[in-house]
Amino acid sequence: MENKTEFYKLLNKAKYDEKALTLVIEQIMPLINSYSLKNNKIDEDLKSELIEYSILLIKSENFADKLANYKKI
Repeated sequence: MENKTEFYKLLNKAKYDEKALTLVIEQIMPLINSYSLKNNKIDEDLKSELIEYSILLIKSENFADKLANYKKI
């Protein structure tokens, strides 16, 4: 990737640094909350699962690169 943003750098750091991981989760929390809604209320179980899945993705190999290179069709 040619143009590395601050968020890209933070995502790479989050694989090994818990503080960076917390910052990333805080930044994507509005998205997680919006996908956790059921009947206009946040489903806490679903929210927890989405957070857990997000952490697994963030810590996966080359996630920041995959996200940076993603092109919407």
